[in-house]
Amino acid sequence: MVKRLLLGTLTMLCLAPGVAAAGWAEANGGVRTFDAMVELFRNEYWNPVHVDWNAWADEHRERVLGAGSRDAFDAALRRMVRALDDDHSSWSGLPDRLDLPPLDDGPGHLPLGPPRLGVQFAFVAGRGLVVERVFPATPAEAAGLQRGDVVVAVDGAPLGERGGLADANSLLLDALEAGAVRLDVERRRTSLTVDVVAAPVAFSRAAAAPFSVLLDPSTGYLALPTFNADGVGVQAHEHLRALAEGGAVNLVLDLRGNLGGRLVELGLVLGAFLDGDWAEAIAHDRVAWRARYERDERGGVARLIADDGAVLAEARIDDPMRWRGAVVVIVAAENASAGEIAALALQDHGRARVVGESTSGNVEAIRGFSLLDGSRVFIAVANLRGAHGLEYDAGVIPEILVRSTVLDLARGVDPAVAAARRLLGALPFTPDRHF
Repeated sequence: MVKRLLLGTLTMLCLAPGVAAAGWAEANGGVRTFDAMVELFRNEYWNPVHVDWNAWADEHRERVLGAGSRDAFDAALRRMVRALDDDHSSWSGLPDRLDLPPLDDGPGHLPLGPPRLGVQFAFVAGRGLVVERVFPATPAEAAGLQRGDVVVAVDGAPLGERGGLADANSLLLDALEAGAVRLDVERRRTSLTVDVVAAPVAFSRAAAAPFSVLLDPSTGYLALPTFNADGVGVQAHEHLRALAEGGAVNLVLDLRGNLGGRLVELGLVLGAFLDGDWAEAIAHDRVAWRARYERDERGGVARLIADDGAVLAEARIDDPMRWRGAVVVIVAAENASAGEIAALALQDHGRARVVGESTSGNVEAIRGFSLLDGSRVFIAVANLRGAHGLEYDAGVIPEILVRSTVLDLARGVDPAVAAARRLLGALPFTPDRHF
């Protein structure tokens, strides 16, 4: 799985001396592509001694250049880059050969596909489909389905007896395509019936959308599934403002499942809680750039600023929100990249406590490079640490270790949210409190 902190795109024209090779590679420029990629890693990879680059190239050269087709060539290069074992760098090959989902499957792009509910399910044998997430502006939200609901039957057909998630989901999808569906739902100790008509759902957009709710009159909840979408930072400020206007003075910030995204979007989110430098990128044993949030006459701005003062990337918000109350962040083991850095920065600045599971410290930043034949390669060009010197690659260490499972949800309990609320209840409220 590739976890990305996208910093932008740099187009490279790479000319490197070729080596002798027979077959497809020599006839189609593969030798030059191979040498150019090796040179890029040698010069651009953030840790110049991560591996012996000559030995790495020699180990894979025969397999890559002996490929008999473009597909085999790309497969060999993907294995070669994966051998670096950094979870970020990757070989993409030619863009028109990539089998990737669309960035936006909304109107005017690719078809939305068959009707859906707009939920993320898990399966519990003997029970049914457990709702892990309800996407906003979908039939499921309109029908009133909630996280933790267990769909036990579809049009009277029990789901708990099915063979697994795929089997149960197939039954549900067949029913949805036929028209209106009646769902039997268990919500904690209550049984209810939900009638729903499916509709096309823009899943990529819905899955990226922040979600908020009041957990009680004074506690807000904000989930940020990703930072890899336009407008996530602005949307987060809008949700925080709505929570504050609704009476919330404390916040549960749920980052579980967040695999990262754009650092400037993360910077806008962090701007709701802190100002100034919040991270720095280390490359070739020096600070390559700093991440900063600040306010000016136009609002708030998140920037990545090079050591010479040049702005590498930025994102703005016209009407920034400042959250004054206490914050508890929830993370899970799968969090990565900006999904970890958000918690680390808030924790490092004393602006939040953290509950959940420890994370791996997968916090490299990548940049995309284009080679002469049009191939694309993504290289980890920096490793992030805190503005105060905290090593982010040690991962997030929660103050309270707690794990939530699908079985917990099926019982109507989210132990991580419960732990966060208990911790918030034990903290005296002070505006702009730093712990």
